Amino acid sequence: MAKPLPWPAIHRLEVAEDYPAAIDALEARLSADPHDAEAVTRLGFNLWFAVVENDRMQKALPVQGYAERFMELFSIYRDRLSDCTDFCWAFGLGMSMFWYYFPKATEGEGNRLLHRARTLDPFWARLLKPGADLTRLKDRGIFAKYYNVS
Repeated sequence: MAKPLPWPAIHRLEVAEDYPAAIDALEARLSADPHDAEAVTRLGFNLWFAVVENDRMQKALPVQGYAERFMELFSIYRDRLSDCTDFCWAFGLGMSMFWYYFPKATEGEGNRLLHRARTLDPFWARLLKPGADLTRLKDRGIFAKYYNVS
């Protein structure tokens, strides 16, 4: 098996919306280390983002497969990463806004995850407030792009 790409290379793929390369690179990282919470979190965020933004990007992505993989990841990691605020935020945001794209997802589950992230970590509670310090998202691929952090 080839060595997974380093995080800076994956960041560049994510920011460029280079799908499916970004998702494939994150899958490779997760395959190399199934306990890598950052890989799970960013893969989940990229999966829902690609599903939702496919039309805008004018790509013929396998959105149904991505939607199913998103829910599969959530099912696998929901208990193990229930205290990982980034995981809760990434999956909660996708489900709360776009639950109808994902099999068996609910808006309520998404909102519960967002609430958990905000409760466990003040960063997520302050995220959208004016003047919030977003440097935590710098160099974190789709998180950086989504929240316009350079």
